Amino acid sequence: MTMHRMIEARREELLSRDAEETVAFVTQMYSDNALRFWNAPPQCRVRTSAMIWGEVIATEIRSTIGYSCHIAPLQDHVYFERSLRGRARLRGGGSDFQQHRNDLVVFPFGVPIIADCDSHDVNLLHIPHALLTELAAQSGIEPTAFQFTSLEPRDARSERFWGRLFDLTHHELTDPSSPVLTELVVQNLTRTLAAAALAVFPNTTMDLHLQPGPGAVPSSAVQRAVDYIHANPARPITVAELATQAGSSVRALQNAFRVQHDMTPLEYLRRVRLERARGDLIAAEPSDGYTVALIAARWGFTNPGRFAQLYKQTYGNSPKHELRS
Repeated sequence: MTMHRMIEARREELLSRDAEETVAFVTQMYSDNALRFWNAPPQCRVRTSAMIWGEVIATEIRSTIGYSCHIAPLQDHVYFERSLRGRARLRGGGSDFQQHRNDLVVFPFGVPIIADCDSHDVNLLHIPHALLTELAAQSGIEPTAFQFTSLEPRDARSERFWGRLFDLTHHELTDPSSPVLTELVVQNLTRTLAAAALAVFPNTTMDLHLQPGPGAVPSSAVQRAVDYIHANPARPITVAELATQAGSSVRALQNAFRVQHDMTPLEYLRRVRLERARGDLIAAEPSDGYTVALIAARWGFTNPGRFAQLYKQTYGNSPKHELRS
């Protein structure tokens, strides 16, 4: 019954007329942003409030200043914004447009954005990037291949739908006394919001219908992808890159790999990397000074704990045991 328990949000807020204090707070809340104020009159004011409900965050920003903001590629979350007052120019991800009252935008994961804002009031919702990639995977998109391809909704009807859902969600999440925000509701509300975002904002899941159907991929095409993996296992290879090497669509290559190798292309890449890492662990001498983390990183495993788990599942021994033996 714990899913129906009421949950408490954590509030982070700032009310300030000091530029340096504002920069410090915004940098803490919104990744590494470079702020430059170009219109800060004596009576200017900035108010920022964030309600943090586990992994989803609802934010309000109210300001009477003009500033430029270089927003670094976002980590962990994707931000969705509604403009309430003032104006802003947003550039990034191939888009360059003027944002006015009631406009709705997405700040994609991994895409730097330049924003020039003047007395701009906004509401924001932060959704975990991992949840979006999980839902995108159900459409056949590998997590590393998922990306929003535009900052704006795809059409007016989708924008109206998103606006109603956004406003309802933001209103409830910014009210800590809301009687409906149980753990179960927040989790499912966040999931609904993420699924709706995939239907509203152009992204790589929408490109699937433009690709050729799964069809039959000859074994020679799959072998080209396999050869490319073996030649470049330490590189950050994407499934789209492998499809280009094979001369097929992403979906077709994924299906062919499952038929011929009983795994996805990226699972095959991971297996090759594990094999290379195992060879280095076995060959290492004590005088070499190698560590498990160093060898794991050489082959693209940036999380040593996750590497150790995968290694033991595959080979039955821990990588530390392999290195010492």
